[in-house]
Amino acid sequence: MRVQRRTYELTYILTSVLSSDQTSVVVSKITAAVQSAGGDVKQVDQWGMRRLAYPVAKKRNGYYVNMVFEGPGTMVPRIERLLTIDDHVLRYLTLALDTEMLLSLENRLVRADAAAAAKAAEGEEEQEQAAQPPVVIPHRPRYIDFKDTEFLKRYTNEQGKILPRRFTMVSARRQRAITRAIKRARHLALMPFVADFVR
Repeated sequence: MRVQRRTYELTYILTSVLSSDQTSVVVSKITAAVQSAGGDVKQVDQWGMRRLAYPVAKKRNGYYVNMVFEGPGTMVPRIERLLTIDDHVLRYLTLALDTEMLLSLENRLVRADAAAAAKAAEGEEEQEQAAQPPVVIPHRPRYIDFKDTEFLKRYTNEQGKILPRRFTMVSARRQRAITRAIKRARHLALMPFVADFVR
């Protein structure tokens, strides 16, 4: 029986006490664990050190890593088990990508390639490669990504609470997507649960 393979997005936070060499070792270990479990790593994007929206395990800073891989669903519990017992990992979030999320990922990769091409061509008199247009999801609302915190902040009030639908004036489906994205961002300490002045 053929095992169904899906695309997953894994975002995890490493403790800030690690040196750059130690951080590279931990990232390589997690990447190797995904590959040994039968996964095919598509992308490893290291966001670097960031200020956490709230303290996690008494830490105010964390090193964020975003990974996209393809593999069977049976490997996900093994990877999450590894992340849970690793003392260097503060938080993690694993998402199975659906059609909209895959198109959003492709759009993000196209934008990144276009930005890299534009930067490489900077200083030349004529740019041989023009920036490619983003991939547009036809007849569907834009995927609400938990990583787009500037967009999500529009749907929270001064206290950090999620605005209800009567204020956001969006459809019920989009309101659910916004709420889900904000909760994911809060879990990864990208957004606070409450504003600093309320604490």
